[in-house]
Amino acid sequence: MDFLKHAKRLPVLDWNLTFFGAHEQKVGPEWVVPIEKHYAFECIFVLEGHEYVKIQDKTYTLSAGDFFLIPPEFPHQVWAGQILKYFCFHFDLDDPNLKVQLIQGISYYHPCNSELCKKITPHLTKLDSLIKDGSFDFNTKMIIQIELSKMLQSFYQSAMKHTHDASSTHVEYSRIMADYMKSRLTNQVLSYIKNGYAPVEKPVEVDDAIRKVGLSNGYGFRIFKQTYGISPREYLSKLKVNEAKKLLMKPSYSVADIGLALGYSGLANFSRQFKRWTGLSPNQFRVNASQKQ
Repeated sequence: MDFLKHAKRLPVLDWNLTFFGAHEQKVGPEWVVPIEKHYAFECIFVLEGHEYVKIQDKTYTLSAGDFFLIPPEFPHQVWAGQILKYFCFHFDLDDPNLKVQLIQGISYYHPCNSELCKKITPHLTKLDSLIKDGSFDFNTKMIIQIELSKMLQSFYQSAMKHTHDASSTHVEYSRIMADYMKSRLTNQVLSYIKNGYAPVEKPVEVDDAIRKVGLSNGYGFRIFKQTYGISPREYLSKLKVNEAKKLLMKPSYSVADIGLALGYSGLANFSRQFKRWTGLSPNQFRVNASQKQ
């Protein structure tokens, strides 16, 4: 008997939202950051003075109250005017749909009098104010999560208004590939945790995701990178490292079991790959994480 046959449901939430690198700094005209790129979104909020951002061969001048959003994997360079005080942080999320919408639908530069900047400034100010508190506990983490979630909601609403060509074929193909890899990996991990052994079907692979949309490997790789800024192999690696980190936070799972759940043939292979991702062995990460809790 189906006891939930008439139930009305809310959607399942299964995503990883990370927030890191948040800092406030006051610098002089000698402050120049070399050209760099990041795997996550970068947010810059100018508090005093001027900051210059060069991205895609165009230079933007940011003044106090202006906001700038740099998408993942976009090379950029920043430097100061005479005096600069800024607040900066990075965030990343593994929801393929939202990530595409943000990359495709939001411009980089948002002056202080723009609609989006007015909406998010209270949240930026709140996040910046946390730095002055100095002591960070569970409540601080919840405030960060709430403020960042409100900003993401504003980003999403703005992207839906201004998305340009977001429904193009190659974007849709990329979204399907990303969704496939995420759902397959999630099911693979859950199956192992529930049953205690690796599923019969082979672990998720990039080639399977590309075949799902009927493209050649070369073309599939190319359009995926155009959409997300990283290759599908790098995307799958990011999903795996996020899952690994979540599982390593739970002492009930051995490192060997986590490796098998993620599709690695042995402990040594998983440990070597995890260290390549993070600079730490799985056991070192687990110890560090437990000390921070």
